[in-house]
Amino acid sequence: MTDRPPDPESQDDARLLARFAGGDDGALGTLADRYEAYLYGLAVGMLRRVDLAHEAVQETWVRVIRAAPRFRGESAFRTWVYRILVNRCLDLRASAARRAALERGPARPAPSPAGPPDDERRALDAALESLSDAQRTVVLLCYHRGLTHAQAAEVLGIPIGTLKSRLSAALGALRGALSGADHLRTEPNP
Repeated sequence: MTDRPPDPESQDDARLLARFAGGDDGALGTLADRYEAYLYGLAVGMLRRVDLAHEAVQETWVRVIRAAPRFRGESAFRTWVYRILVNRCLDLRASAARRAALERGPARPAPSPAGPPDDERRALDAALESLSDAQRTVVLLCYHRGLTHAQAAEVLGIPIGTLKSRLSAALGALRGALSGADHLRTEPNP
């Protein structure tokens, strides 16, 4: 339970999903326009493969379509759809690892999104890769997707204390991994 007022966009999302469940296909298009890029970014971050990220997002929308009539609004739409995506990414990552072990073929990494200079981006990507799946996921949800700790814990289905513990361990590991990169700026711009 939070003391914050309800998020108007969250309420709008729930109304759009209810309209879609009632037969308004355009409402789903509005939700897709609103969330597609966020879902894709999270999927690429979790899976590190563009092909699997596309598959995860597509299957997430299929599951949203199927489950729309049963959505009760107990959580925000954003939390609900992220949870569907995270579960699908975890399934795809496990099956891709099994396939890769059988085929002995390396997974193709996703291209780096635009952002920091290449050397900084490579250092950050390498540091993120060094994290466990659980740690990388909490970092992506909290810092890349901007979820609050409570929202990220709800998406992952874990207690908030567990999330904070994973996040603390992840940030410590990132700090350690990046501390050797002296050329990287660690202080924000003045």
